[in-house]
Amino acid sequence: MRDRAINGFEAVDRSMRDIMSKNDPLNEFRPFGGMTTIFGGDFRQILHVVRKGSRQDIVYASINSSTMWAYCNVLRLTANMRLGASSVPIGQEEIANFDKWILSIGDGNYASDENGEMKVEIPKDLLISDTTNPLMSLTDFVYPDFN
Repeated sequence: MRDRAINGFEAVDRSMRDIMSKNDPLNEFRPFGGMTTIFGGDFRQILHVVRKGSRQDIVYASINSSTMWAYCNVLRLTANMRLGASSVPIGQEEIANFDKWILSIGDGNYASDENGEMKVEIPKDLLISDTTNPLMSLTDFVYPDFN
């Protein structure tokens, strides 16, 4: 299953090598045919879905399990632009605390069990407390001026 799961990255590499080697035969031996290729993503987010795949198959589906990973240069963003661009009138200190909390979860700073799973306590101010109409409560919070 592993080979089938990660073939996407290698398929792009082989296709680019084939296309670019028409202009320069040396490109057949260069990763992605000598073309700069950008992959975007966040390793803290949800992993790929591998139909009927085991946990190992799912991990192998990510690019850092690909043979192409050796040719990648990882660049990291240093500012959470989504939080900084929030239109909700909220204090900058509260935004900074939320940012640190989210990053600590992604960094695995909470204790995990033998399966690598961990319990994360969600702060009460992030929970929807309206149990009668939670969807409307969420809509009102996200879109306070929506009629």
